[in-house]
Amino acid sequence: MAIPFMMTVDTEEEWDWDRGWPTENLSLMNIGLLPRFQEICDRYGVATTYFADQAVFDSPPARDILLSLADRPNVEIGMHIHPWNTPPVVDRGPVRARETFLHNLPVGLIKQKLASVYGCFRDSGLTPTSFRGGRYSSGGPIQEFLQDHGFLADASVCPFSTWSDDGSPDYRQRDLEPVRLPPHRENQSALWEIPLTLAFTRRPFQLWRRWYDLVERSWLSKLRLIGIGERLGIVRKVWLNFESPLGAHMTDLLNRLQHQAVHAVCFSVHSSSLLPGGNSFTRTEADATRLFARLESVFHSLHDNPAFQPATVSQVARQLEEKHHASVGN
Repeated sequence: MAIPFMMTVDTEEEWDWDRGWPTENLSLMNIGLLPRFQEICDRYGVATTYFADQAVFDSPPARDILLSLADRPNVEIGMHIHPWNTPPVVDRGPVRARETFLHNLPVGLIKQKLASVYGCFRDSGLTPTSFRGGRYSSGGPIQEFLQDHGFLADASVCPFSTWSDDGSPDYRQRDLEPVRLPPHRENQSALWEIPLTLAFTRRPFQLWRRWYDLVERSWLSKLRLIGIGERLGIVRKVWLNFESPLGAHMTDLLNRLQHQAVHAVCFSVHSSSLLPGGNSFTRTEADATRLFARLESVFHSLHDNPAFQPATVSQVARQLEEKHHASVGN
């Protein structure tokens, strides 16, 4: 059976990621490049899920582009959130790293911010059923809100990973397996945590995750063992993210995953990476050109590979739920 693959786009404002987190005067120039991106997806039959935050809806030109994409086949508009600039913004001072992760905020404020973004969707005639937290933040009251509002999928889990920022999520014990969160009230749907695809070119994955952690977080980092191991082809950590760096080594991981019975694979990119100077990954026109070329190359290879089949995030969640009920019924 073919493995579903998802192309996901964190659809949001652009800014210099090295200079904090903006709360006002947000720039949405990058949204104008989404039709070009979508043309490539259409050419190769790629199903795309755009995770849009409130800034996109607050800009009439950006919102119009997003809504025009929503009318295309094989396109889903999922919900995204940047808590540092989503109303209510209670403090206009400099944003601390901890506050950029939604799960660290008071429960009442979490739900107010989620309701604000969700309201933008409904006011625009959209009912989102998939979600990705800004900076991959989710869990607890966030997922309670999602289930209360009929969401089917949460695509926030970044397996085998955490970050050094204060309060960041810790997904080091998570792997590529989707996790079903059953309904906690009557008349609710299950919520599926569908991970992004980040893994290693050699199994067992958790063994190599621990090795990477040990080397990166100790004096062993000075020996550059990770770089040596990757150059020698011993093992490589690969993320199906077109910014990591600019999509390099994706084919190596895909070749391995297609023989390992994974439930799905999830590609990702930020919309700001399509714009030269839009973030730290695509500082120049040459960077953006390489990114678009990588998109074309990977999509072309997937189009010619019957082992993979395109799907939106919610479509994958529905497939997983059908399989779950079939297995329970047996």
